[in-house]
Amino acid sequence: MSQPAQSNVDVTIGATGFNPYRISQFKNSDPWIKSGMSSEAANNYLAALGISLNSPNMVLSLTIPHNQQYQFEVLDAVVSKFLGNKITTEQAMQQIEQRWEQITNKVGLESQHATYRATLGLNPIP
Repeated sequence: MSQPAQSNVDVTIGATGFNPYRISQFKNSDPWIKSGMSSEAANNYLAALGISLNSPNMVLSLTIPHNQQYQFEVLDAVVSKFLGNKITTEQAMQQIEQRWEQITNKVGLESQHATYRATLGLNPIP
């Protein structure tokens, strides 16, 4: 899946959910053009993603155990209710905080913290 030949195809297919992640994928727009994008659209798309990834405000995706629960089971569900005007901002914030706290307590705060630091290339706190 992460081999260059396969990943160059995968990043051009929306169903995979992958954005370009190799430097070479930002330098060669041919796979996007072959997938049906115009040259202009492909170059604009890659340039926009490149600018975003190089931004000092860029944040990596959450890569800890149970991240699917945090992001998709809790965050997406609560944001959906909020955007549908079913709950207030305060209620949304409370629901997210409470449900994330439940997950963290179940998994273990120290374990999550250590894993997150490791994904950033940081040493564990002694």
